[in-house]
Amino acid sequence: MCLVSSNSLRSFKHRNFRILYPANALSNIGTWTQRVAQDWLVLELTNNDATTLGIVTALQFLPAMLLSLYGGLLADRFNKRKLLLLTNVGAGFASVILGILVVTGSVVLWHVFALALLLGIFTAIDSPIRVSFTSELVGKDDLANAVSLNSANFNAGRLIGPALSGFLIYQFGTGPSFLLNTATYVVMVVTLSVIRDKDLHISSKPNRENKLKEAFEYVLKRPDLLLVMLTVFFTTTFGLNFQIFIALMSTNEFGMG
Repeated sequence: MCLVSSNSLRSFKHRNFRILYPANALSNIGTWTQRVAQDWLVLELTNNDATTLGIVTALQFLPAMLLSLYGGLLADRFNKRKLLLLTNVGAGFASVILGILVVTGSVVLWHVFALALLLGIFTAIDSPIRVSFTSELVGKDDLANAVSLNSANFNAGRLIGPALSGFLIYQFGTGPSFLLNTATYVVMVVTLSVIRDKDLHISSKPNRENKLKEAFEYVLKRPDLLLVMLTVFFTTTFGLNFQIFIALMSTNEFGMG
C-alpha cells in the first residue's frame, strides 16, 4: 500500500497501468536484445560490412520518419488497445520468423532486410499509439508521473537488453535473442487482452479532419517548437549511431566476430 501511495509511484494505483508496466519492461528488454542480435547477425552474414549494417538499420528506423504521424492519426480515430494488439502481433510475427530462420540456418541477407523493414513499420505505428495510450491508462492528473516511469522503464531496457543479448550470442548464437523478443510480444498481447476498457480514461474524440495539416501549420508558426524538432532530428540521425559503432568495434577492433 505504501508503494502505491508514494507520490513518485502514484500511477501504479491504476490497475491497467500496473499490469501493463511489467509487460512494457519485458518488451523493452526484448527490443534491445533483438537490436543487438540483428546487428551481429548482419555482420556475420556480410563478413563485417559496415555499409550493409547501416542499410539494415536505416530500413528498420526509416518508417518512423514516414509513418509515426499516421500512427498518431490512427490513435485519435480508433481503439488504442486494439491497435496495440495488432502492432504487437505483427512485430512478434516478424521477430519469430527471423528467429526461426536463424536457428534453422536458413537465413540470408534479404530475409534480414525484409523483416527489419516490416518490424520497423509496426514499431513506427506502435510508438505514438503507445504514448497516447498512457493518458488513457492513468488520466490527465497522473500522466506526467506515468511518462517519467515509462522513461525509466525504457532506459532500464536499454541497459539490460544489450547485456542479455551479448550473453545469449556468446552462449547460443543470435537466434535465441529473436525468439526471446517474440516471447515478450506474446506477453504484451496477453496483457493488452486483459486490460479493462471500463477503467480507461477515454475523453470524447473531437473532429480530426485535416488535423495533420493543422499540426504542420502550427509547428511552422512556432519557431521554438521547430527548433526543438530540428534539434531532435539531427541528434537522433547523426549523433545516436552507437548501435552501429559498438557492433563494428567489437568485431573489427577487438576481434570478437
